[in-house]
Amino acid sequence: MIMSSVDPSSESFTDGQAVGVLLATAIALVVIWIATRTWRRGPRPTGGVTAEQATALAIRRENIVRGVLLVLAAAGLLRAFTYEGEPPAAEATPVVQEPSPQTSTTATAPSKVNRVIDAAPRVGGYRLVTGTQAAEYEQMTSGKAPSGKQWFYDGPGQGPVGAVLQINAVEWDTKLAETKHSQTTTHELRNFFAGAQATEVTAFEAGPWGGKLSCGFATSAAGRPIVCAWTDSGTWGRIMLMDEQSLSHAADIALQFRTNSEKRT
Repeated sequence: MIMSSVDPSSESFTDGQAVGVLLATAIALVVIWIATRTWRRGPRPTGGVTAEQATALAIRRENIVRGVLLVLAAAGLLRAFTYEGEPPAAEATPVVQEPSPQTSTTATAPSKVNRVIDAAPRVGGYRLVTGTQAAEYEQMTSGKAPSGKQWFYDGPGQGPVGAVLQINAVEWDTKLAETKHSQTTTHELRNFFAGAQATEVTAFEAGPWGGKLSCGFATSAAGRPIVCAWTDSGTWGRIMLMDEQSLSHAADIALQFRTNSEKRT
């Protein structure tokens, strides 16, 4: 899958969208005008239709087409000049209610969000690895320091590691805070999955904390793991699932990891 790195929050992207809308509108106007040419001319004068009647009908039909074109042109201009693009991730409205079946996933948040991030001890068939075993896994992946915090989980498969969870927050990482003020959530996810060379990347429901969540198949020498990532105004998380085969099921697992490991007040 080829993924674009164009930032939807950039001025050039917004300008491009406006030009694209204007171009599409212009093409639609020309196509409609040409396609209705025969109909606008009306019937030729015959024994049952006088020249005066044919001319009046042609004028009426042309006025109808002109009216339609005027409406389309106005709609295109309005869309082009009011398009603002996606805001930077830091400006996305966070969601701060506790997840429960009775609460809506679109509640309005106050200006400040208090986050408590701590890895869930168990999520479905995944169990958190601690102690010396976790330290050994850390050494195995010490080639590149993770952003934020990292945890390892036993999984339902036969491998030693079933899942690797990473969560970062703007409170811990000034670079992440800068990124969220300059990039959109869409751009964050595109960059991540492009860097991971993931395929079949698909967006899924992000859950009660809002933001965006996507999953795709990662490139790895050890099978075909699924990687999921989520982002909102203040956090970035990702999880590598070694034993999952379905993107939709992996997204459900990732959402459980997110909601069980991140608390908001």
